[in-house]
Amino acid sequence: MSLLPESFREELRKLAFLSTGESSPNPPVSCLITNVENTKIFAQGRTSPTGGPHAERNAYSEFLKNGYSDTPHNVWVTLEPCSHYGKTPPCLDLILEYRPKTLYYGWKDPNPLVQTKDGLEECLRQGIKVVQDRTLEEIAKESLFGFASRLETQTPSMIFKTAVSKEGFYASSDKRRTQLSGKLTSYYTSLLRAKCDAVLVGPGTLFYDIPGLDFRFPKMETWEPRKNLTKEFSKTEGILLQEFRENFFGAPALLKNILKLGMDSDIQRIHGVFENAYQPYRVFILFEEKNVTAEFLEKQRAINERLGSQKCVFLVKKDTILKEETKEELRSLSEKELFFVDTMMLAEETLKILSEIGVNILLVEGGNLLYEKFQSKMKADDVILKIQTPTSIQEGIKPKLRMNDSTLLWKSKLEEDIWEVHTCLRDL
Repeated sequence: MSLLPESFREELRKLAFLSTGESSPNPPVSCLITNVENTKIFAQGRTSPTGGPHAERNAYSEFLKNGYSDTPHNVWVTLEPCSHYGKTPPCLDLILEYRPKTLYYGWKDPNPLVQTKDGLEECLRQGIKVVQDRTLEEIAKESLFGFASRLETQTPSMIFKTAVSKEGFYASSDKRRTQLSGKLTSYYTSLLRAKCDAVLVGPGTLFYDIPGLDFRFPKMETWEPRKNLTKEFSKTEGILLQEFRENFFGAPALLKNILKLGMDSDIQRIHGVFENAYQPYRVFILFEEKNVTAEFLEKQRAINERLGSQKCVFLVKKDTILKEETKEELRSLSEKELFFVDTMMLAEETLKILSEIGVNILLVEGGNLLYEKFQSKMKADDVILKIQTPTSIQEGIKPKLRMNDSTLLWKSKLEEDIWEVHTCLRDL
């Protein structure tokens, strides 16, 4: 049984959610420092954007600032404190210096650099009680799955997203761009981009949709916020949600927390103020010269200028002949080199490249080329987000994503749209 009060659990969950999407390649860790009775929070911290202090260091900074330096305390952290030097000193040093009565942690760190030194054993030798807490472990499973995937499998966690018409089409037959989902879904899917480290589209989507792929925090005055959205369930949906809350973690939990926390005033304020920090890599697969239109280049230049960064990533089919001026245009949009990939190994090579540049969570937005190539690489915690809309497309193209009633984890109604979260249908 966990000694952590429910309100403290939700604070840890919220802190981890805030760091998700801005901390990669570091994990979005959350940390509380409490009194020894676990009834009062002295300080809190979360992982800073890349290169900044870790959660424990931020928590202890607040702890000292608040004048608690000599106060007996406990530390609650979702991931065991790091014991190696990176861009910041080891968090283990802080624990050993300030000597909490008890160190509660969620997950053992999968980072090989941490595993070379057993920091938890060192804490025990120094007289600090060490407890792996079940509730912290659950929060870790909800927030650290992408980091663990990248370290353990050298591939990011994946979320496939598709919105479909009432007939089941995600695009019209002529592939003309069609707005399918409503304003509320648009808000939440924009927040989903902020929670992912990269957004990926294929050459068809690039050519026909001219996508931006950046995170834009919506202007809230343009629509009235809806609260307690997940209460809008039929009897069957309520059962599925209850089962989900008890049994599913990873990407399904991230999507749940997007709906659960997306209307929180602190979440909205921080994502609005620090919009640039939550920008994903915008990843485009190119097969031929015509994929790169003047309109696309102009849009990406404008996004780079607005954000003050160059977060495009271009994966070019091997042996594709591009004009030198096109190559130069693409290079000017990116802080990375041009990557060349073998289409026979498209998923494997793409996932390897994205893992190497620090992507923990990947959002695959389509189209069917990517759905077909990448879904066979789905892992247990990877999911498909299918958004069923009331919009009509008389003739169109269905997404080639393998799912049915048996793969459904949960669903929720957002105004007239229905969100369904699926695992991938496995071969028998």
